[in-house]
Amino acid sequence: MRNQEEMAVAVSPPIEAATAKPEIDRRWVLGALMVVMVLASMEQTITSTAMPTIIGDLHGLEHYAWVTSIYLLAATISMPLYGRLADALGRKRVILAAIGLFLLGSVLAAYAHSMTQLILYRGLQGLGAGGIMPVVLTIAADIYTLKERAKIQGFFSAVWGTAALLGPALGAFLVKAFGWRSVFFVNLPLGVLGLAVLIWKYHDTEEPHPADLDLPGVAAMTVGGVSLLLLVSRLGPGGWAWPTAGLLGALATVSIAYLIWHERRATYPILSPQLLTRRDIGPSMLASLLFGLAFLSLDTFVPLYVQGGRGGGVAAAAGVVTPVMLTWALSGMIAAPMLVRWGFRRTALFGATIIVFGFSGLALSALLTAPHWLLTTILALTGFGFGFASMSYLLAAQEAVGFQQRGAVTGAVTFFRSIGGALGVGILGGVFNAISQHDLAALAGVGVTPARLLDPHAAGGLSAQAAASAQHVIAASLTWVFIAMAAVTMAMFAVTFWMPARKCEHTVKASEGLEAMA
Repeated sequence: MRNQEEMAVAVSPPIEAATAKPEIDRRWVLGALMVVMVLASMEQTITSTAMPTIIGDLHGLEHYAWVTSIYLLAATISMPLYGRLADALGRKRVILAAIGLFLLGSVLAAYAHSMTQLILYRGLQGLGAGGIMPVVLTIAADIYTLKERAKIQGFFSAVWGTAALLGPALGAFLVKAFGWRSVFFVNLPLGVLGLAVLIWKYHDTEEPHPADLDLPGVAAMTVGGVSLLLLVSRLGPGGWAWPTAGLLGALATVSIAYLIWHERRATYPILSPQLLTRRDIGPSMLASLLFGLAFLSLDTFVPLYVQGGRGGGVAAAAGVVTPVMLTWALSGMIAAPMLVRWGFRRTALFGATIIVFGFSGLALSALLTAPHWLLTTILALTGFGFGFASMSYLLAAQEAVGFQQRGAVTGAVTFFRSIGGALGVGILGGVFNAISQHDLAALAGVGVTPARLLDPHAAGGLSAQAAASAQHVIAASLTWVFIAMAAVTMAMFAVTFWMPARKCEHTVKASEGLEAMA
């Protein structure tokens, strides 16, 4: 999942207390924390590459977007709660529980025999992943001084970026060599190693103390988010009946309205409305939401387009997506000094402009059936824009508040980016289903299904004409999805204009470019 360093600072105890127990072997603990963080950072990118193959085996193309959305939604909603639990119950208990939950979800997902099972188990994975990143960084803040932490956070950023970058290529290799179930089993050795070292070498540095968990806010956020996701996941013909859709819409509306009302009065709100409505913070939050929608949609639907719409293999899908992560990591490091020179809004506009051109090029490439090398080049340039935009949105919001509020703002940026991705992928998945359903149903009547097309073993039994027909339906439907994604990036560009023209008042480290990926 993303950057929680400042949140870790906000909840950590004083440095004197953090260093009071020398029996903690910090080198072992740091190694274990980095191993555990690889799980969270690599999971989404490694799974997205395998998803078309999974659809070929388990069927259920109409539920394709749910596998990504439910994971992100579960991780996003649980993240603020884990931070509070780490204060109330102790870091060690909470991080061990989060890792255990993540590994349990991974094992169950590896043995899933239907899309419904896979979606449920991915949700369980997400609940575990939501606790890994914030608690890992909280532990690091407990056992290292502020001066040491700057260097340590650079290590974390490098690990996060490298793991996310290697995910697509590793996913392609595992699927081709061992089958899609191996992308979930690969979590086990790393997770067990991290668990063992933390049990052996790590001990809480202070006694837990009671904390206000804002459970009503978490409950309202959960009900509202799940209701929205359910509602948008079955848009169009064959979706929810009107009574069900109306009930879900009403439930989402009431939950969100209660959340807004409650958060205005809560002592320790999960999301502070007072911060979100400020001119120097609000545009960054909204732009982050649209950014998350655009990026996660690219990561979700482009592999399906390459495999299902263009007839490429899993390696081809990974080859198209991997350069996005590479150029994002590189551009983030380049953008750091530019932020100091240009300021937040100008740097964000530069990145947003590249993203708009990139997503427009993606839609145009789908319309004209451009060759793979051109599609890969366009997406690589798009990733270059991601680094400039994402870091500008994050640091602009952080610099607008003082030290005591910086953790909450950092968490809010991460939340909006994740919730935008989860709901956006659900909405666009519903759009894809609505457009493709009629034609896919007609093809299914003559024995041609997306599952057969995406299964490398079954695809050989299809005639060239039948395969071409199914590919055309998937590609044509995804072209409209890409057009919608391009429109989202244009809206993000417009929102970016509302950011105040402020200069960055501190030197930005190159590592913060990678931290903005988290």
